[in-house]
Amino acid sequence: MRIPNTVPSVLVIGASYGLLPAAKIAAAGMSVTVIGHPEEVAAINRDGVEVHFDPQRCLVPPMGASGLSAKTTEAVKPDDYDLVILAVQEPQARAPEIAALLEKLGVSHPIASIMNMPPAPFLSRNAALKSLIKPGVYSSSEVWAEMADSQMTLASPDPQAYRFDPDRPGALQVSLASNFKFAPFEDPEDQALLVQVCRRTSRVRAPWGKVPVNFVTKSSLFTPLAKWPMLVTGNCRCLNDDYLAPHSIREAVNKNTAESRSLYEAINAALRDIGTPSETLVPFDHYVAASQKLSRPSSMAMALARGAVAVERIDLLVLELLLHSPAQPQVIDVMTRVSNRISERLQANAQG
Repeated sequence: MRIPNTVPSVLVIGASYGLLPAAKIAAAGMSVTVIGHPEEVAAINRDGVEVHFDPQRCLVPPMGASGLSAKTTEAVKPDDYDLVILAVQEPQARAPEIAALLEKLGVSHPIASIMNMPPAPFLSRNAALKSLIKPGVYSSSEVWAEMADSQMTLASPDPQAYRFDPDRPGALQVSLASNFKFAPFEDPEDQALLVQVCRRTSRVRAPWGKVPVNFVTKSSLFTPLAKWPMLVTGNCRCLNDDYLAPHSIREAVNKNTAESRSLYEAINAALRDIGTPSETLVPFDHYVAASQKLSRPSSMAMALARGAVAVERIDLLVLELLLHSPAQPQVIDVMTRVSNRISERLQANAQG
């Protein structure tokens, strides 16, 4: 039970993408623990964390018990935390140690996901979104089934960051310094906690100025869905037909801009049809401009190139959305090809 008017303590599950929000939380004067693999934990606690925005701007958050620390799953005590941020790839949630932790947290703690793939409990908070969940969409369906819908919310994972030195997992390069936009929690107390965390992190300053990547609370449950057309038009289309190394998100978007536009705008239209406010959706031309900074392949495409046999299937959610929308047959065909390509690569990887 959280004591009112105290500084929140935050648990971040996922030491790769989760390190970016964790650094801002620690810099805002809150205690934050990042869960990672043993080698990540050792390196982060030993070498610290650096978040590079450009050559002149680098955030170095405070470390230790009152700042940022890293732990393995087994070392975490759930009662020590007020808020959980979930920052793993969806298939990773079924790992026994993460699944066991989520089972404990999922009915007792507010959980804010910053995953590309929205956890099933979040979608289940809305009938139209829940209807998109079909067999095979989730790798970790058994894990999500044990979690309370009311405890889960979602942020649009717009910021982009990557590790640039394999020997320094605590060093990040931010390639797109957008904001995390959070849909509201169902419970007013959980929402008040989220608002407190967001306000504190959005006021962080460094000697060189205001630190980018704010946490923003929104009133619409549909706010994070604005990411869906970007994920499909960019991230999901980084695969090459000939099984060569994946190309960048920038190339995926700009290689055939007419096809990209038709797919992107059809998804936006389908999202509006199920209740997404128009003002939360990003126009295609704005996304094209932002994509010029995305010079790396998506994490999903890189995972498939490395032989992954399970990845996040946001494409299947979006395909289901389009199939029940007035989208043109040509757009459905494009979306089906994107989805089939991912499925074929997964099958090939499974066969070795």
